[in-house]
Formats: sequence, C-alpha cells, structure tokens
Amino acid sequence: MFRRRQALAVGYRHAQIQALLDAGAWTRVRHGIYTNREFDPKLAGRNRSMYLLSAAARLLVIEGDTVLSHATAAAWHDVAVLDGWPTEPTLTRHRPDGAGLMTAHGLYVAPMPDLHRMPGRRVATAERTVVDCARVFGLRGGLVTAESALRGGLERSRLFEVLELCAGWPGIVLARHAVELADEWSESAIESLTRLWCIDRGLPAPRQQLSVWSHEGRFLAEVDFVWEAYRTVLEMDGRKKYVDDESGGADARTTPLWFEKLREDRIRDTGLEVVRGYWSDVTGAGDDLAARLERAFARGLRAVGEPAYLLAAPTRPVTRRLAATG
Repeated sequence: MFRRRQALAVGYRHAQIQALLDAGAWTRVRHGIYTNREFDPKLAGRNRSMYLLSAAARLLVIEGDTVLSHATAAAWHDVAVLDGWPTEPTLTRHRPDGAGLMTAHGLYVAPMPDLHRMPGRRVATAERTVVDCARVFGLRGGLVTAESALRGGLERSRLFEVLELCAGWPGIVLARHAVELADEWSESAIESLTRLWCIDRGLPAPRQQLSVWSHEGRFLAEVDFVWEAYRTVLEMDGRKKYVDDESGGADARTTPLWFEKLREDRIRDTGLEVVRGYWSDVTGAGDDLAARLERAFARGLRAVGEPAYLLAAPTRPVTRRLAATG
C-alpha cells in the first residue's frame, strides 16, 4: 500500500502511474492511494483480505499516531463482530490524556500505550480490541466478540488487565460485565446470544458442545446446548440451511437439510428431547423458544429408565490462534 506522492518520489511519472492503473498492475484503493495487489471495493464488505486492504489505506489517509481498532482490529485478529465490519474502517488516534467518543466517521481518540499495540503493527492487540468493542457495542455485541476471542485462545486475565487500565472510560462497566459473562464454548454469534438469553430468562445454565454417543461407543452428534437434568438439547440455526434447492433436481438425500434431519433423528432416538432455536428467538423476547423448552423439559422429566446415550466433553479443542498476540 502506498501513496501517489511516494510513487512520484521514487521516480514514477504521472503518465506511468496512470498506465499502470489502466493496465491493472496497480489498483486504486482510495483517492491517491494504490496497491499492486488485487483489490475489489465491492468485496471489501464481506471479504476479509479486501477489507483489511481498505483499512490499511485509511491508515495512510489518517496521519498521526493511529492504529486499527475496535471492529476493524477485530477483523485483523479474525474475531467475530455481531453486526459485521463497519463500512469505514475504525481507527484510534493516540491521546494520552483520556478516552473520548468517536470524533469522526470511525475515528476514536484515546490512550493507546505500547502494550495495547501489536509489536511492529499499527493495530490494537486482541485484548484491547475486545474491550473497545464491548465498550462501544454494549453487552450483546461485547459478549459475541469476547467469546469469539476466548474461543480463539485469548487469556481472560489479559482482558481484565485492559479493563483495569481503562477504568473510568465510557462504556467500561458494560464491557466488564460482558467479559465476566463470557466463556470459550460458544462457536458462533448466535450461540453467544443464546447464552445471554438463557441468563436473562433465568434458565438453568446449559452445557455446550457436548458429544452424544451410544452405549456401544458410536458417535452420534455434537450438540450446541444440553440440559442433562431435563434430557434436552437445544440446537441453534444460525446458518441458512432451510432453503429451496436451486441445483436443478439434485438428490434430496445429499442436501444439508437431509443430513440435518438424519442427525436430529439419531439424537431423538436416544431419548433426548431436541428443540430448535433461531435468530428471531434470541434477538427478541424469545417467548416461543421459552415455551418450546418448557415443554421439552417437562417431557424430559417424565422420562423413565436409564438414558440410551452418553454425553462427553467436546471432541474439538479450543483453538489457540490468539494465545500469543500480546
């Protein structure tokens, strides 16, 4: 990523620059800023590499002691953000005398000490990123980002260190609450929101990502949430599984819907109750989901005899990709 004036300074002429742009050897990312890598601005909203190129370009535009921060730093660390990446990449300009709110589109002003920066990079550390996102996005958004980071191997103690250093900043109380609630077992935003929904509804705490096995030692499924005392499983559909097949007559037995049906049948055959939840359940009051769970809990309590299944700890370990980012 480089400025037009940098290209001119090393000997390129205006006509040469235009010829390179016309030939596609260089790509304009922002006005006066180019890259010799492929860049498609139409993809920057959903393609992480393209988005980070646009963020690097904004770093060149915003001069001074600035770093990628908040949701854009989350994209750099590959940590989830509830509402996705902002169109205008977010930066923080270092100001040692206290944190303020956003001063312009995507530009914050706050202390950014060296221990909150990635070594050799103009980007906030994962722990500072989580705290900043939780301060700005509130409990729901903060929990999604915090749980994604913990799932990636970030140590909770590092989050509390940042919280202590940022005491008194806007939104810090809510950020601390999000960090205290977070754990590493949610694998998606919808699962994080489901955990929060369960807490808000006063439900017993479920276990997450348990494996269901037959007594003969056959693996049956890994499930999102389990209430063992009620013999009930909750599966959250955050993916677009249930859509009409557009493949022009493909065998229905090869579709994701068919495999999901078989998986659910295997779980039900063990005697476990299976309840499905959706985005609309956890982004609203969720009364319908609460009623479905209540009925399943009642059926589970009426079940007699020994369970025809075994529950085991997750089969996949927590990824450690963020363990050494500080």
